[in-house]
Amino acid sequence: MLSLLVRAAATAAPLRSLCRSSLCSLAPWGRAAGLPAACPSWAPPPWRAPRGLLAVPLPPGPPPPAGLKTKTALRRRCKDCYYVRRRGRLYVCCKSNPRHKQRKG
Repeated sequence: MLSLLVRAAATAAPLRSLCRSSLCSLAPWGRAAGLPAACPSWAPPPWRAPRGLLAVPLPPGPPPPAGLKTKTALRRRCKDCYYVRRRGRLYVCCKSNPRHKQRKG
C-alpha cells in the first residue's frame, strides 16, 4: 500500500510545484507518506500575507443582534407576531415562538 502512495506521489510531483497556496502544505496525504510538503517554503512578508476568510474586517457600527433573521420584506408568521420600530429599523417580534423574530435589512 505504501508503495502505491509513493508511486502516486511521484507522478503528481510536477503538479505540486505549481501550487503556491499556504494550505496545500497541510494536505494529509503528503505528510502521511513521509513525503516533502507539496509547496515550496516560500512565504510572503507579513504585511503582504493573504488573509483568511475569518480575517475579514467587521462592518462599522454595533454588531447585529443574534437570533434575528434579516429579511427585505417582513411578514407576520403567526397570530402572536407584531411589528416594532426601534432605532429606525422595523422588527417583527413574537412571544409564542422566538424563531419568528425578524429584522428589516
